[in-house]
Amino acid sequence: MAHDSMPHYMAELVLADRPVLVVGGGRVARRKIEGLLVTGARVTVVAPHLDPVVAGWAATGRIDHWPQAFSILLLDRPPRPLLVFAATDRAELNRSIGAACRKHGLLCNSADDPESSGFLVPAVVRRGAVTVAVGSGGRSPALMRVLKERIDAWLEPGWGELAALFGHWREAIQARIADPEIRQNFWRATAVEAARDPEGPPLRGDAEAWFEARVREQGESF
Repeated sequence: MAHDSMPHYMAELVLADRPVLVVGGGRVARRKIEGLLVTGARVTVVAPHLDPVVAGWAATGRIDHWPQAFSILLLDRPPRPLLVFAATDRAELNRSIGAACRKHGLLCNSADDPESSGFLVPAVVRRGAVTVAVGSGGRSPALMRVLKERIDAWLEPGWGELAALFGHWREAIQARIADPEIRQNFWRATAVEAARDPEGPPLRGDAEAWFEARVREQGESF
């Protein structure tokens, strides 16, 4: 099977306090860095010059900055990165960074060359703890953006708060419902019930009262 025809493995990476290297300091790099900062990653940027916004992040200590051109030796400089982003404005350089990362056993995302990338970055819609990602296997960023816009318009507010509420109740429900199958059915039925409202799930204090009512309704089942 050809490499570009194989399905990709989608995952939510836990990057909090994990080192990530971004090569490039311009507009493309800025978008990558912005998405990484949300995750709490420890971002180091390698670039002789920085976009004003990126320079601001460096000045306030939100990112580290190595003011130099890329060198393969940087891939072994501590802290060794978990991920690398090749985000320069030179396609040939991005490809060479990707090739160097493969030799070093590192996953690299090349901004303009998905075929040389070790991972791709999907278009993301967030509602608190809920994340919906759209990928195209690197074939069409434009299509990803259009789909992201449609999902963003469709996905009601409240889902992130509901996910947080489910997480808050998780241990209590596990203690209360010993049977795993019954417990799974309870969570499934509760999630389906939340999705029935055309205006989306209940918000804030209403969500807590709604969930407690669901627990009472299902009490006889467990």
